Amino acid sequence: MELAPRYAPELKVVGAWAGAPAADLALVPPFADGSIFAGGLGYLLNGVGAAYPELVPGLTGVLTDKGVNLVSRTQNECVGETVMRFGFRHYQQYFTADVAELINSEPLRTVLNEQRIGTLKPTAPVFIDSNRFDPFIPWGGARQLALDWCAKGADVQFWTNEQPPFLNKLAINNLLPYFVDGEQGMQWLADRFNGLPTTPNCTAIPA
Repeated sequence: MELAPRYAPELKVVGAWAGAPAADLALVPPFADGSIFAGGLGYLLNGVGAAYPELVPGLTGVLTDKGVNLVSRTQNECVGETVMRFGFRHYQQYFTADVAELINSEPLRTVLNEQRIGTLKPTAPVFIDSNRFDPFIPWGGARQLALDWCAKGADVQFWTNEQPPFLNKLAINNLLPYFVDGEQGMQWLADRFNGLPTTPNCTAIPA
């Protein structure tokens, strides 16, 4: 959304609905570890390798044999396959060093920071929807995204889905808002196409 003016300046973007946005990838691994979407780590590592090929030797050097297999398998897998193969796995078995230290040290820290969403101002209204107990994409990251965009003067409405935690390793609270809040999101987008006024809540984003 915030990059639209750069790569698609010819488009007239009227608004964007963001459900559980992974605005800060550095926050995700501790939540995803041991969850049904644990294999998503492979997507992250493959993405980093594709965007920053100079880092591949260093990343490969801290992978165990299981880690090499994870990266290789997920390079050409769809989500369903990855869930079946790597669901509920814990991350430490894939690395020769402490996972938290790897994420918070160079070069990964700089790379993940470069991928962080919220550094540019969206040119159209945005509706952000996040479950407070999301076990996969943390609510705090989505809230910070709203605050960052609000600080830049963007038109932001932040909605917190308060459905209580349920079978969190299945990431139900990550998927639930799409169904519970889907109608609200579709109506919000329809209102943007119809030119109706927005209802930003930058001054009342919940803590």
